[in-house]
Amino acid sequence: MEQFFESLPRWANALFFLLGMAVITKGADLFTDSAVRLAELSRIPKVIIGATVVSLATTAPEFSVSFVAALLNRPQTTIGNAIGSTICNIGLILGSCVLVRAASSEKKIVLQQGIFMLAAAIGVTVFSLGGTLEPWAGVILIGLLGGYIYYSYSTAMRIRRAKGSTLVAEKPGKGTDEALAQVFSNPHPPGQSLSRELGLVMAGGAAVVIGSILLVQNAAILARWLGIPELIIGLTLVALGTSLPEYVTAFTSTLKGHSDLGVGNIIGANFLDIAWVIGFSSLVRPLPIERQTLVLDYPFMLLLMGLLVYFGSRNSKIERLQGGKLFAVYILYLALMFSLFV
Repeated sequence: MEQFFESLPRWANALFFLLGMAVITKGADLFTDSAVRLAELSRIPKVIIGATVVSLATTAPEFSVSFVAALLNRPQTTIGNAIGSTICNIGLILGSCVLVRAASSEKKIVLQQGIFMLAAAIGVTVFSLGGTLEPWAGVILIGLLGGYIYYSYSTAMRIRRAKGSTLVAEKPGKGTDEALAQVFSNPHPPGQSLSRELGLVMAGGAAVVIGSILLVQNAAILARWLGIPELIIGLTLVALGTSLPEYVTAFTSTLKGHSDLGVGNIIGANFLDIAWVIGFSSLVRPLPIERQTLVLDYPFMLLLMGLLVYFGSRNSKIERLQGGKLFAVYILYLALMFSLFV
């Protein structure tokens, strides 16, 4: 397949790159909506959907692109896409959205989920200091992912039990199980079924994989043709392309006054970019880490994550000025990258 794309004129590679980005975006959109409906039809509490399914769905493009890149022996695209997405998610996406409207945030949740995000970021940084991210490091990151899922599930169950207890108190004579069933009951809307939504999830996932192959193969070819390092292409164009679902989610939720959903999705997606995306990709083959990643990308990733947790856990809102600071850090990062490493 690579030889086929190499034989094409470069304008065709550019078209395939854009086509791959469009297919990923549409596939991720279908995957996201269907995954949420599937979770709802399965009677999974909404808090679990927000903490895991939505973030998992919006991170599917990053996982597909990075995993495919690892299979195709494009480790710099693997690392660049995953790390670039975390930087893009906070600096560009959240920063620009908060500039439009201050984002509400639940301090306790931001702090708790932010600890997982920072633990994953610090872990991958430490594991990379030797110049290679080995499979054993991926196993540890995946173990952290398991801990995050357990934390999200147990937190949701506590909230669910608390709601059930409240309903029991409000409606004497109902047992807890009956009360919980009333709280979380969700009849199937017309035209929706578990089998239909499962099929749409699979179709969306397939579209993401196909788009990822188109994007990765042609991004590498265009990078070599333009004389731009593959890592920088991964950190910018590929990372931005695969972060479009997060951007759509954050911007839409901000405009609709549900910016806390966008903040939670960004934190969850960043954690998954490292624990899920890099964790599983490093199992395919050891991933070499370039000097730029160690001296520029990782420090800015940690800086932006630290600022997000600090801003979000101090007050009930992330103010516009704070969003401007996140956006300014992202612009500084781009300026340093292109001045020092291109």
